[in-house]
Formats: sequence, C-alpha cells, structure tokens
Amino acid sequence: MENNSLNKANGVNPKDLMSKEEISEYVISAYDSGKTMLDIAKDIGRSKIYVSKIIHQVYDEEEIKVRQYDKLRGKNKLDFSKYKSTSGIYRVSFVENKRNGNDYWSYQYYENSKLRRIVSVNLYKLKLVVLEKGLDWIEFTDEARDLVLKYKETYDESSLERQNKTGFFRVTKRKTNTKQGFTWAYSFKENNQLNFVSSVNISTLKANVLANGWEWIELTDEAKRLVEENSKKLQDRN
Repeated sequence: MENNSLNKANGVNPKDLMSKEEISEYVISAYDSGKTMLDIAKDIGRSKIYVSKIIHQVYDEEEIKVRQYDKLRGKNKLDFSKYKSTSGIYRVSFVENKRNGNDYWSYQYYENSKLRRIVSVNLYKLKLVVLEKGLDWIEFTDEARDLVLKYKETYDESSLERQNKTGFFRVTKRKTNTKQGFTWAYSFKENNQLNFVSSVNISTLKANVLANGWEWIELTDEAKRLVEENSKKLQDRN
C-alpha cells in the first residue's frame, strides 16, 4: 500500500508495474465488479481494444453485449437509449422488410439475459402491448410523440377483442384435402395488398408469421395450449 502511494506521488501508475497476467486478472475483476471497458482502459492506461481482447477471452460476445447494456443502462438508461435509438423512442426501431415490403416497428429488450422482441405494423399498437407487459415506453422527442398519435388515429381499438372461431388473430381454417382436412391460414390486407401464409401446423404457421414481421396473437388460453402441443409433437417427430 505504501509503495502504491509512493508510486502515485512520483507520477507512476502502479498498474504499469504489473505483469500481463496480473493486468488480465485486474481487468476481469474490475469488469465483474461493474466497471465498463472504457473505465477500465482509463484506469490501467491502455486502449479499450486492449481491454476488450482480454474480456473476450473469458466471456462470449452475447454475454458481453448483455453485460455492457445492463451497465450503461444502469449508469444512465435514457442517455444510452438516445444514443442507440433512431426512432426517438426507447428500445424502438423501424424495420424495412425488403423481402416483401411489409415494414414494421420493433421493440427490443432483454429478459433473463435473452434478447426479446415485440413487433407491430402500428406504432401505437406496439406502445399498448409494451405497456401491457409492464415494460418501459419512453418517447424522447416531440416528433416521436406526434408519430405515435398519428398511428393512434388509424388504430382499431376493438381489433384485439374480435376473437374468431380459431382463437387466433387473423387466422382461419380452410378446408383442404390434407389428412386433417384443413389448413391454418393467416391473412390481412394492408395498402390494398393481401398478405397470406398457411400451414397444416399451427406452430409452423406462427413461425412463418413472425418471420415476416407480422403480428401473432393467441387470443385464448386454448389457442396458446394448442400451439404448445403442436410444437411439441413436431419436436418429437424430429
């Protein structure tokens, strides 16, 4: 301790006298304690790239992303989100679906260290779903607030309450010559264009709908149970 004080008094950073192994141990220890890579780099007088290489030897990329997000979020959640956001809304981005032209809004967040996503073609609808899940919804700019209100004007508030016979939003059964006698069909119109996908398996249909960035809503407990059972059957076959 006395040597460290003397070195500091003489303008010497004690960490300059550490071996590479000692520096590596210090970096990981400081990172685990909650310091950011930039803070650690300043502390040891090295570059952020140098610190990053050491940390990547211990943690994989996905875990580092989660840790970095949580640290910056805890340090200043709003500043970090403003830096990341291109929409003016916390955790929200606009996604251009070049494959079929069906663009949508996406809200991303972490849950149990896993990246989750909520999507909707209607920004106001996205806000309602996010708030219903108890997640944060923050509009940083006046432009963002105005845009949400604009989408509210075209949102049909009764749409979620319209439960068809299948128990799934936008889903119907269509008679076919398949073994079960029908296929599940998901369809909706947007900008005078019919969007449509179908499958004999409800869980496969769900996967295809989400892959297109469309809304998938199970309106009843029975519908949720049906998807889970169908998914399990497909897994058992494979």
